[in-house]
Amino acid sequence: MTAGDPHSRIPAYPGVERFVDAFDKLVVQSRRSRSRVPVVLLSEPGGGDAGRRIVAGLRSRMRGRSEVLAPHAYIPRIPDGADRPPLELFEHLTLQLAETMPPGTGELRPHSYRLLRSVVTAPAIEGLMERRHAELRNHCYAEHRNWSRTAQSLWWLGGRDQASGGTLLELLWNFIAGPLFQRLPRAVFGWRANRRMLGRARSRSWYAEWVRRQHGSPPTDFFRSALDLVHGEPAQEPERMDRVLMHALLADLDQACRARLLNPWRRRRTSRFVLLFDEAGPADSRAQRFLRELRSAMEDLRCTSVFAVAGGVRSLASRIPDIDATGLAHAGAELINIERRGMTPGQPTGIVVPVEEGPEDDQAAVYWLGRWPTLVTPSPRWGPGAEVAGVLGIGALALTLAAGLVLVPDFASRGADDPCQGSTFLGTDGQCVGVADGASGFGGAPGEQAVQAVLQQIERQNEEADSALAGRPAGDPRPGRRTVVYFGPLTGGEDAEDPVRGGTLAELRGIALAQRHINTLALRSGERVPLRVLAANAGDRFKDAPAVADRIAELAARDPSIAGVVGFGQSRRNTYDAMRTLDAAGIPMVGTSGTADELLRQGEHYYQTAPTDARAAELMAAFASHAGMTADGLTVRGVVLVADATDAYSNSLAASFRASYGPGRTDVLLYTPTDAPEPGAVPGALGGRSVPTVEDLAREVCRSVREEPRTAVVWSARGSQLPLFLTEIARLSGDCPEISVLGGDDVTTALTEDRRLLDDFKGLTLFYASHGYAPAQAERSPEAAAFLTAYDRAYGRDRGAATWAMRGDGHVALAWDALRYLAEGVDQAWRTTGGRDDRLDRTLLQGVLYQGLGDGGFDGATGRIDAHGAAGGGRLTDDKLLAVLRGTDDEPVTELLCGTVARGDRRTTWGPVTGKEHPCP
Repeated sequence: MTAGDPHSRIPAYPGVERFVDAFDKLVVQSRRSRSRVPVVLLSEPGGGDAGRRIVAGLRSRMRGRSEVLAPHAYIPRIPDGADRPPLELFEHLTLQLAETMPPGTGELRPHSYRLLRSVVTAPAIEGLMERRHAELRNHCYAEHRNWSRTAQSLWWLGGRDQASGGTLLELLWNFIAGPLFQRLPRAVFGWRANRRMLGRARSRSWYAEWVRRQHGSPPTDFFRSALDLVHGEPAQEPERMDRVLMHALLADLDQACRARLLNPWRRRRTSRFVLLFDEAGPADSRAQRFLRELRSAMEDLRCTSVFAVAGGVRSLASRIPDIDATGLAHAGAELINIERRGMTPGQPTGIVVPVEEGPEDDQAAVYWLGRWPTLVTPSPRWGPGAEVAGVLGIGALALTLAAGLVLVPDFASRGADDPCQGSTFLGTDGQCVGVADGASGFGGAPGEQAVQAVLQQIERQNEEADSALAGRPAGDPRPGRRTVVYFGPLTGGEDAEDPVRGGTLAELRGIALAQRHINTLALRSGERVPLRVLAANAGDRFKDAPAVADRIAELAARDPSIAGVVGFGQSRRNTYDAMRTLDAAGIPMVGTSGTADELLRQGEHYYQTAPTDARAAELMAAFASHAGMTADGLTVRGVVLVADATDAYSNSLAASFRASYGPGRTDVLLYTPTDAPEPGAVPGALGGRSVPTVEDLAREVCRSVREEPRTAVVWSARGSQLPLFLTEIARLSGDCPEISVLGGDDVTTALTEDRRLLDDFKGLTLFYASHGYAPAQAERSPEAAAFLTAYDRAYGRDRGAATWAMRGDGHVALAWDALRYLAEGVDQAWRTTGGRDDRLDRTLLQGVLYQGLGDGGFDGATGRIDAHGAAGGGRLTDDKLLAVLRGTDDEPVTELLCGTVARGDRRTTWGPVTGKEHPCP
């Protein structure tokens, strides 16, 4: 690492090694020897961004190479003249601190801050004092239920009352269960809030002391005293609101660092919470006001768990005295002295450090930074899980052996119980994988409740179909139900950032909607076959797909009612192995959102709904060549192609795009996440320049955009990695304030998350391919209109950004079309039996699908599905509808639409938005 190397984490200014060494020691200082730490203010007398570069380097230092090393929050700069809303800064800090808790340190729960936040954002409350403080408590408990799963579950168990529009039965249940599950937990919440905020001894409560300063007497009830903080608009008294929220937050952070005897996660919180400000700004800016309140609150509470560093200090407020340092070396010496001896009462709460731009030629700093590139944190020998498991395991083993020897004579001969039960089994990540009827075997982990809710919906629809068929006489000529297995990753891996990846939730919703639609038509007419759906969990990113496919084949051999399998939404090597197993068993398969060209080569029993990567890449290349992709509407002159050489989907899409767009205009960057499920590159992987981390990837992209502003990024990697990339780009936005990204279809998985890509980086111009944007053809396709109506009926009440984005996500519509495809084949196969239900089996269904559906296919929610079968020339739709959309703050804008929308409606040109027509490839 050299001083001029742009990859240096921290610029090697003279004396920086002493400053960074002091920073490291203060961050990991032992709890027992800690004192409060002054806020470090990096000023820039000569202008430039030297302080901000140091802050960015400190942030990278704490993030480490593979995992977060210390909890921290980073506050980016905002444009001149703009300011943050009153609560945004606090929300940003608490969210980042919670997200950067190092592994093994548990979850950060800022109880006092959340309670005070509920108070200051409460609407104005009028009336008698007794009613007002009770209404404030009820409001705070309602806010508490938004993040407490236990409180939310108890409230749900209590049922709905008259004010919530409950039915007569719900009112009766609420009358019985409401006191136990709703009013009692709310009363306990109020008691705990008083205990937390006022304390056992009021002299030890910061809130009681704060109220005493305001009114001269200690409070007797928290909610009574908190009424003075309630305003219709919190911004009316921003400094007062900042003060109380700051005290609450610091009290929570100090409490979070106090070890508990029976909490091994707490004992591993050995690092301070670090707050990093990219730019403190002028004296009256939001960040400066926040820093002033932070310094005063740290002194008032004697807070020892927080360390703050602010860069870009353009104007120092003279309202609070500071320690003046002559440079980084002097500041490092002052901080080392504080680390050894502590801060004395009355000592200034801030230290001003001038940092000027200059040659980075300090060889001592270069050597030190090269030798210690990241923060070194204490590493306990045993993790918290191992500690708990060890203590509990020894006790449980002793109790089990005692009970087994005394109570059960043949204890030693009995096998262990199956934790997954039934036809499921433990997978590689300790999750239950395999085949199950409904949601009993899957879900339950944080982030998987939405998947479990859809599985429960499918389970109810299975029961409804069984109930409708149960009353039929023995000789009824109408068809009986058939079973379809959905094959996908229904649970995430251990510690996965995205609990269920790759559009699984969207696909499941499409399957559930299509099943209801199919069964409604079948049970009403008696001329179609109703479907029962089983769920098969292939494990996180299809890690257990081959073993689960073996279970499906065994189940199908015993149960002739199993008609086929739908799914395979991720093109991975384990997916291919599973498909070959099912093909050998003679089970028809219909793909959902899988796109790799290799999928069709895995067996003759597979039929593809989505277009191939080769077709998608061809359209993306045409769009990149002719569309105005830059922020000012100009065409690009070259692209940076981001790919993952270990991922079959990414490699397939990237290789096809490079061949269509031209190798001479394409710079390939190969980035593989650290948790990639495949060990090495796929056979025949695309060549390019490898980058080891997402930070290096962002830096390389910024360098290309800086050298040629009319360069676009083509993202062929998984969509779940795009938010991490954009976060790093935002940190480097001074080098590349604007970038244009053209993503593959998997980018839609990131758009359906609660966080918004356009918020991660404000300079982003985003385009992405979609294999099934139903709103674009709803006016011309009755099937697309029926799909959207069904979606709105089921999920239209939830107007959240993620759910609303999922309405147009191709994964939902493709899953709808896949199940409709298989259902059409089952219906046609049943009609060929002459009404003989016992003759309908998988062999007959495979013959119908192989020959092709009648009428040349059907109009699907994602466009025309040819379904002409292998005998008709292939097992996919050659001219499948494809779109390129531009992301906006509202609904996306369709920039390109090529393919067949419906029978008689084929799009052969695109470009009305760009002002010039271009032929579709």
